[in-house]
Amino acid sequence: MNRKNRLSKWKKDEKYPLAFESPMDSDFEEFLNKRNNSQADKKVSLGSNFDLMKMTRELIFDIKKGTPIFHYICPMLETKGLQLTYNHLIDSVFEGGKKDIERDVINTLGLAVALEVPIYPNNEKVEKELSYYYQKLIENGFTAPDENGNDVKLVPINSKKMEDFKIDKFSKIDLTKFWSPTDLLILKEVIKDEFLKLNNAHRTLTMLELAINQLKNLLDTSERNENSLQKCLTENPILLGLEYARIIPKHKLGSEFEVDYALEKFNGLIDLMEIESSTLSIFTKQGNPSSYLVHAEQQVIDWLDWIEKNNSYARNGLEGLISPKGFVIIGRNSSLTDKTKFSLIRRNKAFNGNISILTYDDVLAKAESLRDILKTEKN
Repeated sequence: MNRKNRLSKWKKDEKYPLAFESPMDSDFEEFLNKRNNSQADKKVSLGSNFDLMKMTRELIFDIKKGTPIFHYICPMLETKGLQLTYNHLIDSVFEGGKKDIERDVINTLGLAVALEVPIYPNNEKVEKELSYYYQKLIENGFTAPDENGNDVKLVPINSKKMEDFKIDKFSKIDLTKFWSPTDLLILKEVIKDEFLKLNNAHRTLTMLELAINQLKNLLDTSERNENSLQKCLTENPILLGLEYARIIPKHKLGSEFEVDYALEKFNGLIDLMEIESSTLSIFTKQGNPSSYLVHAEQQVIDWLDWIEKNNSYARNGLEGLISPKGFVIIGRNSSLTDKTKFSLIRRNKAFNGNISILTYDDVLAKAESLRDILKTEKN
């Protein structure tokens, strides 16, 4: 529904379903029975997700035993005094595999956003996960059944886009539109990141220059150098981008795996990285992926599979381990031919963004590009 301002939302006379507090006043119960017998086709069923959401005052997101849950706060009619109250009416608990749960959470958020039901995190601990699901909704929309019961893709017309949260858009924020607590959660993260960047701009540029020079010197060798490169990256997370607040080396995933690096972003979410030597070949002379590359890829695949199967346990060690991306850093561009460069591009595409293979020259180029941007902004 398009509308020019929020006031127009209230011009349409809409009726909303109510739940009744128990025990119900006997006279009122008799009245309802007579009414429902004569108007059975109009009886409201709480089995409808749409009707339930339409009567919801607010939705509270929480995590119980590693699984998302929504608490529905709804109006109830106290039938003896005919007073309207708001109560914790029902909980929505999700079951199934990780992908099923993610889909159902996003679909619930989508319906809430479409009906302008505010969504709150129950506490600070669940803010990051709620933000993750909400960003997925913004990026991909949600699904709901059509009149024939078939799932269709939907995007709420009042939903924000990720570009709405960019710092240069703040002066153009339209306050006549609905801004939910989840929108404000993302705004808070963006503002926090921006202040951090501004306050540390000069120090950041100086640190970046030193880190780039250190990395260049380490790459100017023909000897295997994983340990030196690991030390350099651990001490200089800025080489991997401004989004990373710190690098956690040798993080254990249970007793099965040890991750070279857990990369913690400023918003608390975690990515994972496997480090190989800059002197190793990425492809063989025949153009096939080298055993070093295949081994590194398999390492990251094993980590991501383990986290998906042990999500709650994994987050005991690092709360931000929510669908992490994996990175492999290996070799140099100089070892690639035109053919193997194309093969590397195709290989990255095949991982569909879940895993990215980078050379040390890619890392260096990204760091130098960031340095040039910071110099330009400073001037």
